[in-house]
Amino acid sequence: MALTHKDYLKIAFPFIVSTVTQPLLGAVDTAVIGRLGVAEMIGGVAVGTVIMNTLYWLFGFFRVSTTGQSAIALGKNSPEEQASSLFRPFVLSLSLGLIFIALQSVIWMGAELIISPDPVVAENTKIYFDIMIFGAPFVLLNYTVIGWLMGQAKAKETLFTQVFGNVLNIVLDVVFVLYFDMGIAGVALATLIAQISTFVIGAVLVLRTCRFSLFDYIQTAKMTRKDLKVIASSNMDLLLRTVCLLVFFNMMARVGSQLGSDVLAVNAILMQVTFIVSYMFDGVANASSVFAGKAVGQKNPTLLDNVIKLNTQWTAAFVVVLTLLLVLFKHQVVTLFTTLPNLVELYLDMSPWLLVFPLVAGFGLTFYGIFTGTGTTRPVRNSTFLTMVVFLVTQFIAVQYWGNHGLWLAFTVFYVGRFVFLYPSIIQVKKKCL
Repeated sequence: MALTHKDYLKIAFPFIVSTVTQPLLGAVDTAVIGRLGVAEMIGGVAVGTVIMNTLYWLFGFFRVSTTGQSAIALGKNSPEEQASSLFRPFVLSLSLGLIFIALQSVIWMGAELIISPDPVVAENTKIYFDIMIFGAPFVLLNYTVIGWLMGQAKAKETLFTQVFGNVLNIVLDVVFVLYFDMGIAGVALATLIAQISTFVIGAVLVLRTCRFSLFDYIQTAKMTRKDLKVIASSNMDLLLRTVCLLVFFNMMARVGSQLGSDVLAVNAILMQVTFIVSYMFDGVANASSVFAGKAVGQKNPTLLDNVIKLNTQWTAAFVVVLTLLLVLFKHQVVTLFTTLPNLVELYLDMSPWLLVFPLVAGFGLTFYGIFTGTGTTRPVRNSTFLTMVVFLVTQFIAVQYWGNHGLWLAFTVFYVGRFVFLYPSIIQVKKKCL
């Protein structure tokens, strides 16, 4: 039976809504702090977000790989493999989160050395970091729980879990910062509470929807060295891909901070908008990941071809819609983040880079889901590495001539490269269904 647009959207739409709320957290953090009218505070939240996202993105492959393995297990209709796909990454996520807390002083010193923010920005960033670090175990556990629910095609459960936590975060942001005047500490505390709440909700939904017993949980959570070796091997490509992305995002932050506090603040706003757009495409990628994983589990090449076709069609549709929205609401977007005249003027000067972003980024972001959902991770690693090299060379040359515009030219080149270097390997995905 062919995969229809209705079948695809039934899974894709909840994923789009749930994933797009994620970058809204950073956007709301930036917008709420921006209302206080202090550029150094905006920069503090921006740098703090980069540091925490660096930690989380480094191991964000837990969510991606868990979704893929969960989807393949669903295609095989194997409760045992479904249980394994949840609890092995669950144990690793918890362990790594606790390690982050134990090494928080080392992490802060390294981050400060690498990013080198302005002293006032650094002071604000430290306040944010000291609170946010305690959310590390919950964030990593959320990757595993939500990734597993996605792979099981539990779109509504995924939507509820993420939207609940994100809405709670937004409400607490406003209350703590604008009503209780807690500043950056209020932003961080709101996020921490939301992270813990999201995990609790997600864990409850897993217990309610899974098809295996509590005894299976305990047995599956026990891992031998061989199990760990298999998991590490299967995730190494995604880990290296993530390292390349971290180099990219941290170079954006580092170069931006060297261009001044105003540029850093405006780049933070620009990045938040691109994150929102990216996560909308990520929702499409997640749906494609689930169906592609099922196709591999069922050894169904026809289903995989349908997934690729629908992925392409809906990516193109979102490119058109998102570009139109960015054009129509260009001025309204910036006023959501800041009212400072100099920042508004600088944002509008840089805004053309946002208008081309959906076109240059969309297809690379969505086809990535097809590769990861089928466990075809080596092309993902290789394409991201090549793209990172091109970005580093471009920004090194372009920034010298065009400043921040040169930096955003390199940013655009990076996203073009992600698709150009990845798509030729689609044949490797198709071979897995034979």
